[in-house]
Amino acid sequence: MPDARLGIRIPRDQGERIRKLLVELGAFDRSRRIISDESHVYLPVLEMDESEKAKLDLAADMAAVELEWVELDFEPEERRPSPEDVLGFRPSYEVVGDIAIVEPERAEAVADVLLSICKPVRAVIAPVSDVEGEFRTRRFRHVAGERRTVTLHREHGLRYRVDLENAYFTPRLGTERLRIARLVRPGDNILDMFAGVGPFSLLLAKRGARVIAIDKNPAAVFLLRENARLNKVKEIEILEGDAAALALRYEKTADHVIMNLPQTASQFLVPAMRAVRLGGIVHYYAIAPEEDLYKDEALIKKTAADLGTSAEILYRGVVRSYAPRRYNVVMDILIRK
Repeated sequence: MPDARLGIRIPRDQGERIRKLLVELGAFDRSRRIISDESHVYLPVLEMDESEKAKLDLAADMAAVELEWVELDFEPEERRPSPEDVLGFRPSYEVVGDIAIVEPERAEAVADVLLSICKPVRAVIAPVSDVEGEFRTRRFRHVAGERRTVTLHREHGLRYRVDLENAYFTPRLGTERLRIARLVRPGDNILDMFAGVGPFSLLLAKRGARVIAIDKNPAAVFLLRENARLNKVKEIEILEGDAAALALRYEKTADHVIMNLPQTASQFLVPAMRAVRLGGIVHYYAIAPEEDLYKDEALIKKTAADLGTSAEILYRGVVRSYAPRRYNVVMDILIRK
């Protein structure tokens, strides 16, 4: 029997677009059937707290769609088996485009199941190294399916050509990228110091910002240029080289500086703070232990003072778990006189 469930009401012509956003955010209730009438569709949504609803509203705002929250009797959907159902345990994996990245332990068993029941997955790989080197890359071994590390990944309406072994990319920052996009206004000057294949830069450029995108990795820069063409993004200047040196070309011009190099961002605070204008914001990412998540705050304020400015932390947040008792965190830093 159906029972009242949380859902959203949207115009029919936006239904598939929003369904994909729900799937990206892990909020689409696959156990219930979609309802439709002549003008609207009603999508079943998993129970969400207020912060999760805010993330969904943010995603819808990026898609220029107004959501109406409803409660309806959604009929149960015939349920397909999940990887957990088949394996008897919950596997840890992430999907980039049509490539699944699995943990090395029990990789073969997990790969067989993913290839058989997860439609997008055509290749399965497992890491054989941590993220390492100045280009932040990982090495992988082939587990099953097609032998490749290149794929086309879709996120927030944009497409990204990704080479997982030669240029760093993670889909786990998707919600954080949307958060930053919400802060950016058309015409803002953006300096993305460690742009990679462009997931921050291109999303912000699509919102009407003027973007300077820097990366030291030639493979990442090649893919970033390709992705700009793929998404018809023109308001972007792409530079290959050392961010510390190149950022100084844009002293006191940036409304937002993005420092997505969490392992070593502290080494680049001076050029970042010199590039941002007074009243601008530096978005600083770091890896920190559970017991001292925002340990770099003192260094941030001292660096600003040494440059004759002051730093106010506007926002502190945990972006994702990184390792046992270690987290990827973000601080939004307002620079003032």
